[in-house]
Amino acid sequence: MTIKVLAMGAHPDDMELEAGGTLAKFAKKGYDVYLLILTSGGYTDMTGKSYTDNQLKEEAKKASEILGVKEVIFFDYVTTNLPNSGEIISRVDKIVDEIRPDIFISHHPFDSHQDHKAAADIMFAVSRQGRVKNVLSGSTLPYRPNVFAFRPQFFVDISETLEIKLKAIRSYQSQYNKFGSEVLIDRVKAMAITHGWATGYDYAECFEVIRMDESIWV
Repeated sequence: MTIKVLAMGAHPDDMELEAGGTLAKFAKKGYDVYLLILTSGGYTDMTGKSYTDNQLKEEAKKASEILGVKEVIFFDYVTTNLPNSGEIISRVDKIVDEIRPDIFISHHPFDSHQDHKAAADIMFAVSRQGRVKNVLSGSTLPYRPNVFAFRPQFFVDISETLEIKLKAIRSYQSQYNKFGSEVLIDRVKAMAITHGWATGYDYAECFEVIRMDESIWV
């Protein structure tokens, strides 16, 4: 039986940054990997520069293809205003019913971005009572002021898939350029080195375990 993975990001590029190497590794192992993006993607940054929904969606499709994602699913909630109400929980419930994932990955509940917090709440709601056997929160990014709350217990060796992750991040040309191009890549790689150092891998991603059985040791 094929193992199924559902990664749920609040925005395009979230899961590539937090779990891209792991998702690529799952895909290479023959798992069916699905990506659900909850917001439409478009936004205006603090400098006044705007990014459109279509631009971010097209970049997400390219990145998903690079990672080996089987299907990317887009919801249309407004960026920075993601709800965690019964309506969206019901929509995600239906996705979980259809996919029946063995592994569910989303954001950390103490992430300082309000959309990420909402996504974590949604993940907890739809995976209640053992409905999904493996539930993981991805690593918060170091520039966020809440890293102290992230307690990783599960480290994945991404030495063979790091370059796939970096290629996927580069495919988000809008965000790649916004965050300094190869400066962004260098920082993501440095995170992977640091996480790998903790467990003796060259490069790693890490997750806080919400629930786990023995099926995803990779």
